[in-house]
Amino acid sequence: MEIIKLGLDELKPYEKNAKRHPEKQIEQIKKSIEQFGNNDPIAVWGDDNIIVEGHGRYIALKELGYTEAECIRLDHLTDEERKAYTLAHNKLTMNSDFDFEILDEELKDIIDIDMSDFGFDVESQHESTSSTTNEDNDNEFADIEKLEKHYGVPYQGNKSRIADIIVSILPEGKRLVDLFGGGGAITHCAMLNDKWESYLYNDINPMITGLFMDAVHGKYHDEKRVITRADFEELKDTDAYVAYIWSFGNSPAKGYLWGKDIEEIKCTASHALLDENLTDRRLAFIKFIKLLEERGNTSGNLDRLQSIEHLQALMSLENLQRLENLQRLENLQRLEISNISYLDYKYQEGDVVYCDIPYELDNKGKCDDYNLNFDSKEFYEWVKTRDYQVFFSSYEISDGTFYKQKIKSVMSLIGADTNGKKVNEYLYSNKPIKTEKVE
Repeated sequence: MEIIKLGLDELKPYEKNAKRHPEKQIEQIKKSIEQFGNNDPIAVWGDDNIIVEGHGRYIALKELGYTEAECIRLDHLTDEERKAYTLAHNKLTMNSDFDFEILDEELKDIIDIDMSDFGFDVESQHESTSSTTNEDNDNEFADIEKLEKHYGVPYQGNKSRIADIIVSILPEGKRLVDLFGGGGAITHCAMLNDKWESYLYNDINPMITGLFMDAVHGKYHDEKRVITRADFEELKDTDAYVAYIWSFGNSPAKGYLWGKDIEEIKCTASHALLDENLTDRRLAFIKFIKLLEERGNTSGNLDRLQSIEHLQALMSLENLQRLENLQRLENLQRLEISNISYLDYKYQEGDVVYCDIPYELDNKGKCDDYNLNFDSKEFYEWVKTRDYQVFFSSYEISDGTFYKQKIKSVMSLIGADTNGKKVNEYLYSNKPIKTEKVE
């Protein structure tokens, strides 16, 4: 097998290559080449140097500015064999999986290389394979995203996935002040941990605090409504359950939960799960199967669709389950609710003040996401002028004068340049942050 170098402009991608190379995969290949080098030759065939395997590497190398690449020739193949090998090579790479116990061990030993660049979700992989606690690896806090640890009601920017970390870092005191309470994830987590004597859950939006308290008092225990697009448009301004549980990204401003092309099948799956009457659920399930068949999504394997797990994969009930989880809260007499601006907050001796502020976009000193028009710089100045300690969490911010501690690398949900990428989330403060959990 002789390795030769050819100019990329000499190579010809196979025009009928059946393997797809989405942008996300190309970015991962580029990251691999940048991290480890280009160690895999491209296989070519014939006088035109038609690519047999290596189309993804070819695209990645061109985008990285390479002008040539290592190649091997497969001229011993006939044209039919070349076509067959192209398909076989692509298919065979898809016909295996990982030994997840070994994979988990290997990933835990890789510290300085971010394996998420290559498509590994290290944290969720650890959760799914490890039965041990995280006491020996507190820096990673890898166990916080387990389903049973979801806190608060579904809401834009919900801190459920890092609530345990934030609560563990915040100092003890008399009262926790969750000043930008949002969906109440921090308040919920804090009350379950019983770390403070009392709790102030504040958000300027009374609909979201109302949803939180309704859930605490069991209003949604028997909730069975399936909300259509028409229902959503009619009720979103008055019904918090409709506005936040049935909206895209739990933000009414972003519209109804599902696109018009999948709305019918999703609503039908919801009826199959939620309808009170067993006959109604069966009829909805039958319709659901027919809709899948019409869309060509069953692949002839209807048995697999009989399981409730598969239905839930198509229509998650997580939002509703999280509302029901709030009923576990006790000692509600220790919980105070308010709907004031942070500027109107009056400090009381012993308060521990935490602010889950909207993420500053592109270091521009403001947040326009979710139509909030939040002035980040004004908030930073407010924090600086407080004579008591204020904590707030965010990604990297434009003001470098605060103390900060890394909380976790998380998947960014905002910004054209960061959406879907891993970014660091920090806890900031106007005074030193004292904690045993350090990076």
